[in-house]
Parts: sequence; C-alpha cells; structure tokens
Amino acid sequence: MNLTEDQVSSAILDSHARRVGMELVERSGDATVDAQRLMHLDAVVLSHDGGADPVFVYANRAAAELWRIPVAELVGMPSRYSAPPEHRDARASMLADAATSGVLVGYSGERIAKDGSRFVIENATLWTVDDYPDRPGQAVVFRDWRQIT
Repeated sequence: MNLTEDQVSSAILDSHARRVGMELVERSGDATVDAQRLMHLDAVVLSHDGGADPVFVYANRAAAELWRIPVAELVGMPSRYSAPPEHRDARASMLADAATSGVLVGYSGERIAKDGSRFVIENATLWTVDDYPDRPGQAVVFRDWRQIT
C-alpha cells in the first residue's frame, strides 16, 4: 500500500466518523494537522491493511509505547504478532466478526509487546477502513488496558 501518512490518517479518521458516528480527533481541515493530532492522541490507534496476512499500516505513539517498539518498526509488522500465539485464533475470529458488521465496540483481548510482556486491551472499538487501496483494512482504538506480566 503506497499511501502517505496523511492519507492513511485521513482514511482512519474518515472511516471512524462514518462507521462509529463520531470524530476520533477534532478535525482541522488540514490533513497534516489532523495526522499529527492522531499520532499524539492519548488513546492507542492501530490499523492494518486488508491483505491475506494483514500488516500494520499505521500506529500512533501510544501504540508504539504500549507494544514497546518504535512506530517505524510496528508499521509493516504482521498484525497477528500483536497477540500471543495461543490467542491468535480468537483475535482472527473477532476481526472476521468486525469485518462482517463494519464496527465492533467493547472488544477485549490479550496482547503481547515486543519484549514479551503481556497486557489485556479493554473496551476497544474496531472498525473497517474503506479507503485503503485494493481492499478494506481495519483499525482499532482503545484507552483501557492492564498489564498482566
């Protein structure tokens, strides 16, 4: 997928407004300003493409801090690696449910950081991002999580 950061951010923000019915950040009308607002949001935001083995195409600073990995390394990583191996089937099922409905609110699930530490995300909203080339992707936002190891 060959989109700029501004284009990816706009796709995430536009689809969130359509699917969830509210803005994720206060929009300025300037794609670069809006991309910066999303990058510095106090909630975790991640998005993957719609490939057979989806890869992250977006991660904000809060996501990079939680997964203990630089944004540049998180983007491009297969998104399945965000969950421990024993929780990947449940994650895949949840993603399929969200793809069918277009949005899933209140999701919780165990995840694993680069250093092996584990945490549970809670009250996450997952939605379809329609504006990616080739096929829709998905994005998630959440503010609630708890460390478990």
